[in-house]
Amino acid sequence: MAHLYRYFIAYLRLTKPIITLSVSFSAFTGFILFAGSFASGWFQAYMGVMLIAAGSSALNQVQEADFDKLMDRTRQRPIPSGEVSKRQALAWAILLSVAGAGLLWITTTPMATLLAILTLLWYNGVYTPLKRITPWAILPGALVGAIPPAIGWTAAGGAISHPHIIIVAFFFFIGQIPHFWLILLRHGGDYEKAGFPSITKKFSHNQISRLTFTWTLATAITAIFLPFFGIIESAVFYTVIIILSLALTLSFIRWPGIQKTRQVNRAFMLMNLYFLLMMIIIILDSLLT
Repeated sequence: MAHLYRYFIAYLRLTKPIITLSVSFSAFTGFILFAGSFASGWFQAYMGVMLIAAGSSALNQVQEADFDKLMDRTRQRPIPSGEVSKRQALAWAILLSVAGAGLLWITTTPMATLLAILTLLWYNGVYTPLKRITPWAILPGALVGAIPPAIGWTAAGGAISHPHIIIVAFFFFIGQIPHFWLILLRHGGDYEKAGFPSITKKFSHNQISRLTFTWTLATAITAIFLPFFGIIESAVFYTVIIILSLALTLSFIRWPGIQKTRQVNRAFMLMNLYFLLMMIIIILDSLLT
């Protein structure tokens, strides 16, 4: 029994559950934004995105297994630690991805399925290999975070060209950039150890911190402008967005001069919390107004 449990945990870890749940929740946000209710198909869309995101994460671990064993934060992942073989992980990734794409195709729309497959191809076929070539891979990589809301939107029947989903996708795109900068600040040394090109070799901690602040400010400004495009209708929720965005910005103002890892970790948690709360606000506003 203990043996089966270890296998279960290993295969679960291959899917990077926290990232997978975040991706599927952003797709759910897009679905509710269009539907304005728990319309038929929301659960299938949520599960379809979750499965294909899990498959993409597992495939990423197959692709980077040789690099993961060189980094402190990743050497205990299932493949480098020997819990799961590359072949087993690849089979698991294919199974999850096909199941997710199939569920989306059968229960939602062709456009939602196409976008989900495109996200997987972009993440695993473009961004992951590009990380080994240039430290600026984070810019095209940010598209991966922008597409899931559009998957949910189109799964609910929305048009991909609608201004609402374009603005929301842009908000998620902008927010991915400081998120990636913060990861580099936390683990830049690990990336260098594994041979990845890292901007920590090109820029100082303070310079990267200033870049992070600039993109964080851009994220907050984009959020504040959401109501002007009709995405947020409630004055109460708009007020909450302003407060959250100001709080996020103010928390980063003094941050460029801070060198401590603890402060970087705190900033990373704040950014993640901000996006979680923003998704909840978009969902509640869509349901209640």
